[in-house]
Amino acid sequence: MALEGSLRDFDLFSLFNMIKTQGKSGTLVLSRGQEFVKIFFDQGDIVGCDSNQVRMEDRVGAMLVRLGRLSGDELLAMIQKQRQTLKRMGTLLLESGKVSSQDLQDALFNQAMSIIYRTFRWIEGDYRFDSILPLDLDRENFPPIPVDTVLMEAARIMDEWPEVQRRLPDGNIPLKKTDKALALRLDIDQEVSSVFDGRGALDMNSSGLTHEQETVLTYFTEPQSIQSVVQITRYDELDTCKIIAELLEAGLLEISQEGHERTAPPAWGLPIEARPIPKEPAGPSPWFWPMVAVLVLAPLFTYVPMARSSLNQGLASLQPPDVRIDLDRSTRDRRAWAFKLASPVDGGAALAKELGADLGSAKTVIPDFTKSPDTLFMAPPPVPAPVVEPAAPPAPAPKKKSGK
Repeated sequence: MALEGSLRDFDLFSLFNMIKTQGKSGTLVLSRGQEFVKIFFDQGDIVGCDSNQVRMEDRVGAMLVRLGRLSGDELLAMIQKQRQTLKRMGTLLLESGKVSSQDLQDALFNQAMSIIYRTFRWIEGDYRFDSILPLDLDRENFPPIPVDTVLMEAARIMDEWPEVQRRLPDGNIPLKKTDKALALRLDIDQEVSSVFDGRGALDMNSSGLTHEQETVLTYFTEPQSIQSVVQITRYDELDTCKIIAELLEAGLLEISQEGHERTAPPAWGLPIEARPIPKEPAGPSPWFWPMVAVLVLAPLFTYVPMARSSLNQGLASLQPPDVRIDLDRSTRDRRAWAFKLASPVDGGAALAKELGADLGSAKTVIPDFTKSPDTLFMAPPPVPAPVVEPAAPPAPAPKKKSGK
């Protein structure tokens, strides 16, 4: 039996506690308007999460792009391959060798927690719990998460989120680096440079930022909204927003003056239907050579010589006949009379010529069949009376011989 209701009457903390205490297994669906989140439980532990706003596979792929593990083109190719093979994104990433199993587990954990923690900030919505658990959960790369861990972190987020939200502009407004940030040399860039230059230690001044602040700052190579950064960051939503607020207060980020329109998402962030599909190299169609063979052989089989010896006897029958059978006189007269009735102006000559019929010479007289008696109305000939043959005379009786 399904359990459903409103989040105004039964909040998520109570709902998660009930599922944990009773050790339930099933799917919890949280909905708010057009958005819904699915959280999968197995014996009271969280074993999966999904959302219709941003698919888990896309979140993990976008995060790996930001981490430099994948390029944008490689992620698009992975998404296309996933649609063709129906394999999970995690399986394809592991098969490609570009990410380790532990990295994938961490990414799935962080992204699932980001989705779940966001639902705890919902003021209103509906819930429904069904005791149906999908069989295709990625249990290998998504280890069970205790509900207590989620509730403790959710309580901290609920306490800190109002203050962080007060320090931030609207989540859809694009932000960009200031001139101060563009002139700043980040430590993570210096570390990469030292590796390529062969230096073992850094001999440059520090940027004064934490590693997390530098990582989030690198996301703003072009104007980005807070929501788009939250979808691709390796950190949870609260920590990411706190870092963005710190960067705004430090004068390293500012609101983009180019317009408050939402920035275009990367190609891998688009809906599945709108994503560009990698085009395969153009080549001849598999039907090319069969069509060439048909065009070459068709004239050979449809050629009809005058001798009517073609393989196609159907077309050969359209040629003029080699032998004509002459009609008897009565049949010719009836045919000529029919042409005359059809075209009385010229006696049927034009029509007979068009149809290839021979009416004979000009001196031939066409009999007028209207003067002939109509066989349909002629009186039947009299039936002759039957001929009755005379009866034969009876044979004379044999004579008896006397005994004398």
